[in-house]
Amino acid sequence: MLSESPGTIALPTGEIGRFTLFTVSLAATRQPADTHLSVTASASVVENLNTVIRQLRPEDEWVWIIGDDHVWEHDCLMRLLEQMDENLDADILVPLVTKRNPPWYLVLFHEAGTYQDGVPQWDPFKWEEIPARGMFEVDAAGSAGMLIRREVLDRIGDPWFENSDGRILNEDVIFCRKARELGFRVWATADVVIGHLGIFNVRPVRRDGRWGALTEFSSPEEQFRHLFMPAEEPALSG
Repeated sequence: MLSESPGTIALPTGEIGRFTLFTVSLAATRQPADTHLSVTASASVVENLNTVIRQLRPEDEWVWIIGDDHVWEHDCLMRLLEQMDENLDADILVPLVTKRNPPWYLVLFHEAGTYQDGVPQWDPFKWEEIPARGMFEVDAAGSAGMLIRREVLDRIGDPWFENSDGRILNEDVIFCRKARELGFRVWATADVVIGHLGIFNVRPVRRDGRWGALTEFSSPEEQFRHLFMPAEEPALSG
């Protein structure tokens, strides 16, 4: 079982220690025995990701990618591992994460099937497409909080992450596309959310039967909060 197996927490970053909340989250993370923390820091997101994977230990059975601009609950990793244990069809599993800047859409995607200047296009999942609970399959996702079975990485091979045209930062969705072309499946879970740190922390929340995004400054008084709920889709007539 992955939840009882060694693995690597991968921290590819351009700058360590930007956010105190990240440091607290990392220090409190529950993890299986013999979990390894691998940190790479450079200006290249793609090279950071590939370097971490090149440095995996032979015994590692999973990789969890996290950034220093995220914040999560202490049991986030264990819950993802346990859900992957329960669903053997899930080769890649991601929590719910939004962009850190508006518009607040989830970094979960449908493949659009179209190209623009040779670059494949992706449509973000709409908030109303997300179930109240449980796992659901997606075409691609951002790498924030992405949990990957070792077999996926062994099959894809180096380089695992690369941009489609060398300029646009779409290495995460291209990675998912490579995995799916090999028969692997990408899933998300509505049971685990991660905050994205920027000017403030933004994280998915469910209120009154709907998903939305909660933005908040780091304040013990919790007085600087704003709940964004997307407009409901109009009912179709006829």
